[in-house]
Amino acid sequence: MNLFQSKTWKNLKATPTIRTERVPVAKKPAPLPSKAASTKATQDQRSTASSSRAASATARSRPATPSSDDHGSSQPRPNKRKASRQRSPAQPHFDDDDDDEDVSAKGPAATLYKRQKTGRKVDSKRRIRSDEAFSEADAGVFEMIHAADIASVNKRSKLAVSITTEKVTVELQYPSNSQRERYDLACGNDTINSFEEILEIAKIVADVYLTEEQKHAFCDPDSGLIRQLQKANNFLSSIKYTMNKVLLDGFKKAVENYNSAIEGLLEEGALATNLDAMHHLPLRMVHFILQQVYDRAVSPKVELLKHYENGSDNIYGELKPRFISEALAEAGLKSDQVFVDLGSGVGNVVLQAALEFGCESWGCEMMENASKLADAQEKEFTARCRLWGIERGPVRLERGNFLQNAAIIEAITKADVILVNNEVFSQELNQNLIQLFLDLKDGCKIISLKKFGAGGDEVSFRHANDPENVLVYTELPYYSGSVSWTGVGGRYYIAKKDGKRLEGL
Repeated sequence: MNLFQSKTWKNLKATPTIRTERVPVAKKPAPLPSKAASTKATQDQRSTASSSRAASATARSRPATPSSDDHGSSQPRPNKRKASRQRSPAQPHFDDDDDDEDVSAKGPAATLYKRQKTGRKVDSKRRIRSDEAFSEADAGVFEMIHAADIASVNKRSKLAVSITTEKVTVELQYPSNSQRERYDLACGNDTINSFEEILEIAKIVADVYLTEEQKHAFCDPDSGLIRQLQKANNFLSSIKYTMNKVLLDGFKKAVENYNSAIEGLLEEGALATNLDAMHHLPLRMVHFILQQVYDRAVSPKVELLKHYENGSDNIYGELKPRFISEALAEAGLKSDQVFVDLGSGVGNVVLQAALEFGCESWGCEMMENASKLADAQEKEFTARCRLWGIERGPVRLERGNFLQNAAIIEAITKADVILVNNEVFSQELNQNLIQLFLDLKDGCKIISLKKFGAGGDEVSFRHANDPENVLVYTELPYYSGSVSWTGVGGRYYIAKKDGKRLEGL
């Protein structure tokens, strides 16, 4: 609305000229909010404050398991199909926010997949391609958990029962010389949606592994291989029962066309050449692979994580993958460095560091059930990286008390970055960790949710013997969705060991 309105004043007598003046019109004051609206705002504020207090109060009662508010899986959310049951509350979601991503392709293919802008320096020493994955020494056959292995036959629809296993099984070729993965297309498996996961794999391969010229056969909006998979999936999603033989055959045919194209690129050596030119992996791809590992190794046995000792130092919440990615990058982790996670749970962070940064990655966990699942994850993680043709950093998982485990004590002396989720650690345990950190090399960085003591920025002669004086803290923010025990943001710390601070005292 214009701030000025015009009004013309004319003289009563005829004159040779007419003068026009623009008179400003004052704005009407904004109406006062109604009493009802004011009352509602006050109630909302009280409700929000109450929710925040409740969320904070649950931090000390969370087990070392993935959070209950995560219901994601390795595939995007499918079209609305009636789920047979809700996902386990311990199921993590390796989330991918689109806020920090840009479209890497132009035109219709741009919506297929998005690369994330990490904003970090390229680690030129990082090698992406796995020589083993592109060799034929063992015919590319190795132990792994196929998606079909964990599919529940009991949850197939009535129409599926009348169709033979061969008709509901399809094999997918990954971008390496490794074996294919078997998928069960039977409806009702609530852990892995085979249709959506296969489609997402095809999108990732097209975006990450192919040049712009090679992408055309995959991303053409009318006849591309991904479009064929999408159309077949759409048809299956639009009917009441997916166990329609004709539609299943159509999806399987689309998969075979995709497999043939991948095998052709493998024979040409195109995929290996493209990977050799890369030095980092898109964050969404990292999260997708980690979710595949979790879905196959942990989800079928997730009930084991519900057994824990309440009120002990072993109770802590989960740090989400995006937060971990940002924190490790902030600490400057590189592929030629060593990472240690003290209290590693089922190994999620250890595996993420090895995959995303390519570094040597250690973890230590004292809870038996979590350690068993961590071992299962490590085994499947190795298989998944080979399927994708990716070279990951060495992984070492230890069991026991990290204050006493000899291998971990030795590992931290050469560590470059250490993670300690000490959100609910006792003061005694934090003090014991400070003593342990005295053996760190200068420059080592420690990521934590709290400071380990009450040390300040200044070093005084009176407190010269305080071991915390060798740590220089940097306080950083984390945002909503970064941790499992609350939906709001907070602060975390990166402490750098600097032994020179005590010189001259």
